[in-house]
Amino acid sequence: MEGQAPVNVEGQQYVEAKSYVMLEICLAHPLIPKRPAEELARRVAEYIPPRPLFPKRTDGAVRSVEDFQNQVASVANLILDEFRDQFGDDFKPDDTETSEAMESRRQKLIYELNSSGKYFAFKEQLKHAVVKIVREKYLRTSTFEDRQELQTFLSELYVYLIDQMHVALGKVLALEDQPPIPEPLTDSAQLKHFAREAEVNDNYELATKYYQERIARNKNDPSHWFDYGTFCLYINDITKAEECFKECIAIDQKHLHGLLLYGVVCTLQQRHEAAETFFEAATCVDPKSILAWTMLGLFYDAVNNEIGAEMAYLEANKLNQSKAVAIARASREDEQAKEREARGQEAEEKGEADGSHAGDQGGLAPPQQPHPDIKQPSPPGSDKPPTSARSGGQRSMSDRRQSATRRSGNTTISKASRIKSDSSMSRPGSHHKVGSQRGSPQPHEETEEQPPREPTPVPACSIYMHAIEWLLEVKAIPFTERALAHELLSPVGGPTSMYHIAFARLKLQKKETTDAEESLNEALQFDYQNPDAWALMGHVKYMIGDTENAKDCYERTISFLHDASEMHSIYLRLASIYLQDQRFQDAKNVFLMACKKSASCVSWLGVGIACYRLNELGEAEDALSEANILNNADPEVWAYLSLVCLKTGRQLEAEQAYKYAIKLNLQDTDLLNEIQSVQQQVGFGNPEF
Repeated sequence: MEGQAPVNVEGQQYVEAKSYVMLEICLAHPLIPKRPAEELARRVAEYIPPRPLFPKRTDGAVRSVEDFQNQVASVANLILDEFRDQFGDDFKPDDTETSEAMESRRQKLIYELNSSGKYFAFKEQLKHAVVKIVREKYLRTSTFEDRQELQTFLSELYVYLIDQMHVALGKVLALEDQPPIPEPLTDSAQLKHFAREAEVNDNYELATKYYQERIARNKNDPSHWFDYGTFCLYINDITKAEECFKECIAIDQKHLHGLLLYGVVCTLQQRHEAAETFFEAATCVDPKSILAWTMLGLFYDAVNNEIGAEMAYLEANKLNQSKAVAIARASREDEQAKEREARGQEAEEKGEADGSHAGDQGGLAPPQQPHPDIKQPSPPGSDKPPTSARSGGQRSMSDRRQSATRRSGNTTISKASRIKSDSSMSRPGSHHKVGSQRGSPQPHEETEEQPPREPTPVPACSIYMHAIEWLLEVKAIPFTERALAHELLSPVGGPTSMYHIAFARLKLQKKETTDAEESLNEALQFDYQNPDAWALMGHVKYMIGDTENAKDCYERTISFLHDASEMHSIYLRLASIYLQDQRFQDAKNVFLMACKKSASCVSWLGVGIACYRLNELGEAEDALSEANILNNADPEVWAYLSLVCLKTGRQLEAEQAYKYAIKLNLQDTDLLNEIQSVQQQVGFGNPEF
């Protein structure tokens, strides 16, 4: 028909056969050039300038004054040593000093210094420091033309030097020795553990105190700022989190996790250009980091940059696959090494057994002869009747020649067959013709079988699950939601047990217990013996107040062979439930398990409470003392110490502990009423009595 387009009959056959052509295009130069690592490092330094760990040493006015004070202190120590050498024996404890005796000693000391030349040496020692003060502080380098101006300057300089001399002497000389500052009883790792514990118990004020104490001890450790920043991100204090990550990157410009989380903060604040710079800088700091490339892809997803996201995910998948191949190769090499070691041990055992058998013969046993009843194998033609020795010798010689000829013929045939087999790729069957023409049997061709191809290793988890685990740890909730959405659609991932557990952890961070419980039920459908799933289910039940089911979940988690990823909170909550149920012995055992794994003030306090309820006052006091060492600002610890002292009849200590509990604002009214009741029973412990 006229209105229809002409049909391409020749091309229709390719359409019906569903044929296609694949073209691979390789560009000499990228269409969008990637920013070099130097430029990214420069941009990061522009946003957050690097800060040196230690201040620069300068030779300015402050340094000159410090040098003068140090020289004064040195000269004072030398004069004091000289005074002790001359008059040390004159002082007696009971003698009273008169002004005349003191003046006499002063004149003798000055005379000795002048006569010995030490006074001149001390003056020369101080002169250089004074010259530096004149040049650096007063900026005087030329002579004075006016004498009055010179006198005025000398008077001002003299007053200033006398003041600085008193300052220096006040630092050096003291009437009493200063006590040394004791070393802290807790290190950085313990403080971080205490902060995480307070965070789990929703005691954010105490967690903030621990994080800030870590920073106060060492401000130049980027991990201290990073951990505090993640906590601020969790409590939604974005401004303070940004400042913490800034400090972290200022100290270490190549801190991978700090760069990533600062990019997350910039994304939350809609500063996408700065966020892209920091995410790309993270990929340059560690180009083989699966986490860095996945985070870059998640950022590009957030800003609808599909091409950039695809590129980042492709790179992350390559790294994940190469990691799986490396792990498989390492495990295969370990297995081969074990097999070689086992074979070597078997060979050694066999050699030892053979040696022991030869040793039994004494080394003198004659060579074994064949048994007469057993017929020995004979060469071909040996069934003929025997002949003379000469004919036998001739026959043996002819047999040798025939065997040598046969070996050479077989070798020639095998070589020819190999040559023909090589050419048989173009002319099949040619070697059959050669064999038929020569009339000789064909040698057996040994074809080498190719070993079966090993299956391609599959990664243990997807790139998104790598990112999810880290994002849940640092409490970056928006990026965690985006990564979970990708994990659900990933061919490697999907709705697995790991996915549902991660989703439940996210919902617990958002305090959405209903969704978390539904997700955990799905996870238990996949793996009913997963300790993490049961632990999280226990947390859900504990948060909604269902302590009976929470106790069952916690007990099931502890009974598994493998521990959950985080056991400390499980021990504390299970033991607290036992305390509520007045199962004090069980509570004591579980609290002791927590102390053995990772001791803290809360765990030792629990042991002390359980021992006090069991009337084990000695053990209760020991446990409460341990808790007080780890945190001496816990009012509940002081309250129970007061109860223990009241029961053991120690009035002064009971009153002191009670005062500290009240001073630290004890909030537990039931515990306060119990203390007051015991005080009335024993008749002491309250200063108001």
